Amino acid sequence: MITARENYRRRLAGENPEWIPIAGVRNADSKAIMPRMNKEFIARHFVFDGEPPYQYGDNIYRSDWFDLDWEFVPAVGGSTVHPGAPKVPDITHWEDYVSVPTIDMFDFADCYEKNKDYFEPGVFSETVIMTGFWERLMSLMDVENAAIALIDDEQQDGVHRLFDQLSDFYCQYFTEMKKYFDLDMVQVHDDWGHQHSTFFSPDTAREMIAPYIKKVADCAHSLGMFFDLHSCGKNETLVPVYIEMGVDLWAPQLMNDIYGLAQKYKGSGLFFGVHEHPDLPAGMPEKDIIQAAHDWVEKYIDLDTVAFFMPRPGEENLEIFKQEVKEYSAKVFANR
Repeated sequence: MITARENYRRRLAGENPEWIPIAGVRNADSKAIMPRMNKEFIARHFVFDGEPPYQYGDNIYRSDWFDLDWEFVPAVGGSTVHPGAPKVPDITHWEDYVSVPTIDMFDFADCYEKNKDYFEPGVFSETVIMTGFWERLMSLMDVENAAIALIDDEQQDGVHRLFDQLSDFYCQYFTEMKKYFDLDMVQVHDDWGHQHSTFFSPDTAREMIAPYIKKVADCAHSLGMFFDLHSCGKNETLVPVYIEMGVDLWAPQLMNDIYGLAQKYKGSGLFFGVHEHPDLPAGMPEKDIIQAAHDWVEKYIDLDTVAFFMPRPGEENLEIFKQEVKEYSAKVFANR
């Protein structure tokens, strides 16, 4: 049997895997490192590394990236910059207020020494930029100001200058992380939508953000890595833009028609991380869990997908379901 790493790489490369990969931060075929060397992970309450668990003393931390205060909201499991006093009041002169981080802020060699045993042999590995381009603009300008800046002719040049420098920095960061950890994939976290629609049109995305995502995706590909875009919201209309940018993996939230999207865009080069799975309540007979897993595999095995199951409260049966998805999909592939 091949390793989980090789199997995952085969799936995203459009080759024949031995089973449907199970994605995730833990208890999966993949694992993400978000080291505390990167102070933004501390500020965002998302440290995942090989050192002792980080002891958060407060919900508000200042990041040395753009000197911003982020407040973690436990109820939603995320963090935000409080609106009302934007760090950048005028994007046309953003250089007067902030500067883009530089790669010499990080000691990659020390980070490697502290985390060299973090990845188990054969696991598919990934790292993340927690705040991409649109999210970065919102954090610096507030949402309304950022939205206007994307479409205001007088402000667009400032946005382009910021995003161009950001994309260069992100490429440098990913290059160093690849050098030390031999990663398989990188992710940029950039939520482009909300519960009912997107924050901007496909045309605005193409003009203002896509060139910079594409630059980072191309950089990842040149280094032998896949590119994962984490982008929450009802973003179905933006899928063609994701494909044009060279995104390899997107895990849509459940307000999107994941199955329909995977059918429509099969063969496009974009793979879909599938969150959706049936309810698996406590007390559910094991034979029913197994049948549900078989049904899931039959539904998705011939589409360009990976499994990305998020546990729900009280769902202790999810591990049985996940294991059966893996074992049954392996049987289906082996019999072809």
